[in-house]
Amino acid sequence: MSSFVRALGAVSFLALAAAPAVAQGTSAAMPKFAYVNSSAIMNAAPGRAPIDSQFQKELAVLQDSAKKMNDALLASFAEFQKVQATLTQAQKDARTKTLQERQAEAQTRSNEMEQQAQRREQELMQPLLDQIKMVLEDIRVEGGYTFIFDVAGGAGIVAADKNLDISDRVIAKLRTMPNPKIAAKSAVPAKPAGAPIAAPAGIKPPAAPTKKPSGE
Repeated sequence: MSSFVRALGAVSFLALAAAPAVAQGTSAAMPKFAYVNSSAIMNAAPGRAPIDSQFQKELAVLQDSAKKMNDALLASFAEFQKVQATLTQAQKDARTKTLQERQAEAQTRSNEMEQQAQRREQELMQPLLDQIKMVLEDIRVEGGYTFIFDVAGGAGIVAADKNLDISDRVIAKLRTMPNPKIAAKSAVPAKPAGAPIAAPAGIKPPAAPTKKPSGE
């Protein structure tokens, strides 16, 4: 789930925390840096597999609903094609309007399911994200690091000392902790803010008829 790593970035994973400089006489302590690879951490986190499994189960339900909606729309269009030659122009116009309305309703519902899946994915992931943030902060304090950077994707970093990579330490500590609980579904999911959310893999809008019913 690619949005898991994006969510990590949203919680300031690139520069997790800054420790205040410790004054020593008239000079401040030298800053100390480390880095992690968020992709490696997410792939190795023990709590990731049960989250993925739960999400796939819930996604399958939405996929099934989308398929049934798509099949019903296509069946209605096919039925109209079979009988349109026997209909009056007024009947054809009425059927055409009904099909167009159903298609619009199906598209709206499909968009809602896409957003629902995205919200649920983020909801399921949040406990693990919180756990990783806690581990990172603990290691930052223990190691006296000023900043911990994320090098996943190599954004802005062209070279780095591998001795400063503390990803394995984060993973090792995560393995000593119980898996985060699977988040229950929100009773009333919050509406996503800002730009539209991209569709999660596997959820597609119902296929529209390839052509409008002919009025001839």
